[in-house]
Amino acid sequence: MRFLVCTSEATPCPPEAQQWSTTAEVLDPAQFGITAIEIAKVFSWGFGAVLLGFFLGYQIGVALGLIKRL
Repeated sequence: MRFLVCTSEATPCPPEAQQWSTTAEVLDPAQFGITAIEIAKVFSWGFGAVLLGFFLGYQIGVALGLIKRL
């Protein structure tokens, strides 16, 4: 995808300051702090939260089963 951007701070943008840019040039993820390491951290936190919820639910189920047996 391509965007028409203005390279100057003038409003309205003069025609000589207009240029076409690609999505990668306009929306650079590294400028926002989105790197491969950050994506891995977020993924691991999400995976850990789901795994914690699963084990917590499993342990509660086992505990309730033992209580019902008594």
